[in-house]
Amino acid sequence: MEGFVVIDKPRGPTSHQIDYWVRSLTGEQRVGHVGTLDPNATGVLVMALGRATRLIDIVHESSKEYIFVIEFHSSISTESIQEVINLFRGNVYQIPPERSAVARRLRVRKIHTLDLLEVSGKRALMRTVCDSGTYIRTLCVDMGYAVGTGAHMVELRRIATGPFREEHMVTLQDFSDALKLLELGVTSELDKILLPVDFLFRDTPKIIVKRSSLRNISHGSDLYPGGIRAVIGRPKRGDRVCLLSEDNEVIGTGKMLVSYDDIDSLKVVDLERVLIEPIGGGERTEKGGQRENILVRKKGGRGDLPVQRTSGGSRFTPGKTKKGRGATAGKRSDQQRKHPRSQNRGHRDGKKTNKRRVHR
Repeated sequence: MEGFVVIDKPRGPTSHQIDYWVRSLTGEQRVGHVGTLDPNATGVLVMALGRATRLIDIVHESSKEYIFVIEFHSSISTESIQEVINLFRGNVYQIPPERSAVARRLRVRKIHTLDLLEVSGKRALMRTVCDSGTYIRTLCVDMGYAVGTGAHMVELRRIATGPFREEHMVTLQDFSDALKLLELGVTSELDKILLPVDFLFRDTPKIIVKRSSLRNISHGSDLYPGGIRAVIGRPKRGDRVCLLSEDNEVIGTGKMLVSYDDIDSLKVVDLERVLIEPIGGGERTEKGGQRENILVRKKGGRGDLPVQRTSGGSRFTPGKTKKGRGATAGKRSDQQRKHPRSQNRGHRDGKKTNKRRVHR
């Protein structure tokens, strides 16, 4: 099972407890969440399953949207609240709270929007779109300091993480029911819940890769013009692109090294991550507990020569020897074994001399 499931996290359990429950329900060991929510927070918790776990870092880069309740410690007018809101739009400095999953270091996060929705007594309802890693608890405390009354966060609900929004959410019970129906052969409910891997890239430029290039890419090769079947969108240099196979399967992501209208013989995409397993050969195989000899071809050489491996892991490739080293190379006299440095200039019989050359 692979893809994304957007869980409506309830108040109480931690995000890691949700991980454990989803892992238990699905039997899929590769499970992770995007963006930790506090136990008392609710809302969008994106769960990645299977290959989708390799894309968690990309989802983390997306902005997040919250709705929250802030309580000021004394009475305050709506005009004063609006004034302090205007101060906190744009870049803000934050130190994560003591109870957080990251180190408490000063950092900068951007508040894209911050809107006042409703005021009731000392409490105000607000909505914000902000950078990933913004702490709303810290934002509330800082707003309280700025207005002069002090404040704290009362409630928090996340309503979006990148392209994953409230309309995609399901409860854990809904997800469990869909899995039970799957066991009975009914797939329709799970199809509504489980979002495919390519859902994350619906607004991302895409490059369709030729079938003949999949093997090289599966082994970590970057993408060159000869491997491109088509370009969807107009990606510029530095933009992230999604690589698709001709069967519409997501095979990886990368950064454009040139613009879409400037593709020539140079490398086009620098791959960030590959989602497909290695295809075909090119891997060392195990036979009888030892590595199989791998044939290599030396340019201009005399054919395929096996690379012999010793028990110590060193390599010896038969071929031409260096000038002056033949079959007797490596043999040393008893005198050399006793005194390895005896053949160096300035040494005699293994004893260092004190003679120095005098320059006149």
